[in-house]
Parts: sequence; structure tokens; C-alpha cells
Amino acid sequence: MEKNDIIILGSGMSILDLSEAEIQYINECPVRIAVNKFMAFYKKVNIMPTHVYYVDAYQTSVRLFLQYIFDVCRKDKIENLTFILGKHLNCKKLTSNQLYFYIKQKYFNLRKNDNSNFFLVPKNCSFEFISHQDWLEGNEWSNTLERPLFHYRGSLSTVLNYVSIKYPDRPIKLVGVDFNSPSYFFQDELEQLNFTWQDWTTPVTKQEKIHFSAIPYEGTTIFDKFDFIVENLKSSGNEIFSCSPNSLLVTKNLVKYGQVNM
Repeated sequence: MEKNDIIILGSGMSILDLSEAEIQYINECPVRIAVNKFMAFYKKVNIMPTHVYYVDAYQTSVRLFLQYIFDVCRKDKIENLTFILGKHLNCKKLTSNQLYFYIKQKYFNLRKNDNSNFFLVPKNCSFEFISHQDWLEGNEWSNTLERPLFHYRGSLSTVLNYVSIKYPDRPIKLVGVDFNSPSYFFQDELEQLNFTWQDWTTPVTKQEKIHFSAIPYEGTTIFDKFDFIVENLKSSGNEIFSCSPNSLLVTKNLVKYGQVNM
């Protein structure tokens, strides 16, 4: 039977508890969206995404990590991925090694900082460029990728709006979307990287021992808008499930628990 699930891959620790049968099921689903850092460590859980969502690449550390993801994909010769990136990166991607290094050398000769301007990307991949709304003002659910998407206290909110537009009338399963810990399933590997990957939220999550989206910030958490998100997903025919019974989305009764291969 052909699988129709949309899999959203988070970086929570629960993903390490997946059985081999569940991993096989996930890899047979036609759409598997890796959110943020997941793609760099896909081998650890033996799950190959079809899409990589990485939109908020503004800070230097976050841009460096995006290039690291590209480097992993190039090294592993991964093709046919769809990268969902911020529109501000539209003119900054380069596919040619020769052109990339020529421009780097030119900028070095001019004594300019080129680190944030150019990305060496994997071959034979596609790119979608989106934007999202301000998380606190005028935030509305969008019905087209041509307009800024909904965004509230975390990438998941925007990923779900994206899915509602691109893949209506299909079930959504959240895998490794826990919110109950500041740690990633690849935390040990992350700590060993030889570049700065931390951003301004890192010390906050370490202190609070929970995901930043679940920490009250300016009086808000991502959970405040989840009823709104679920209602809009219903309108597009998307039923959403969390495959982690201990996810805060489940324990707060915001999303139903569902097994990966139910």
C-alpha cells in the first residue's frame, strides 16, 4: 500500500527510540522534511530526508551551519534534495566549485569578508525560497508560498504552514519533535564541531533545560498558537500526529499521539 504521510523530522532525543521497522516506514514515505540541523546528522538515525528546511540563516553561526549541511551532502554525494531556504539567500547560492573559489579569492584580494555571502551547494538539488511573517505582529496563516508564511516562536509553525500549501489532504507525523529537552539527538557530535554553531538561544535553553520554543519569551510560547495551527491544518485536510508520547505537544493535549507506522 502506497504511503501518504508527510514526515517532519525534528532533532529531539525520542528519535533515537525508533525501531528498525519504524525507520523503514519513514524512509518509504514520499515526503520527509528535515528541520534545521537534522540533515547534518541523518546517518545517526538512518533516515534520509527528501527536504531540508533551513530558513532563518541570519546569524553568522547559523549560516556556517547551513554550509556545513551543504558540505555533508556534497561529501556523501546526496542528490535530489529540496532545500527550503530564506529568500534573503536567493542570490547567494553557487553550484560551481570553480566559480565559488574564484569569487572567494577575488574577495580575499579585495580584503572583504566573504564568509556570509556564498554557499557551495550539492549537485542536482532543488531550492525553494520562502519568507515568513513577524512572529508577533500581523501573523496570519498563508495559502500561497508567494506570500510570507505563518511564524510563531519556532520553525515548526512555518514548516506546518508550508506543508498545508504544498501537501494538503495528507496526514502529518511529527518525529523527534519533543520540546521537552534542550539537547539534540546529535548533541555529542555537535559539541565536537570545529566552528561556532551556538546562537543567542543556546545559553537560555541550557539554563531552562527545555527547547527554546517552549520557554516563555516576551510572555509567549509556541503552544499559545497551536490550537490555531491545528485548526488551519484541518482546513487544508491535514491531520497532525506526534509520534513521541512524551512530546510536550502530546502531554499538553495539543496534538494527538500516533504511532509512526499506524
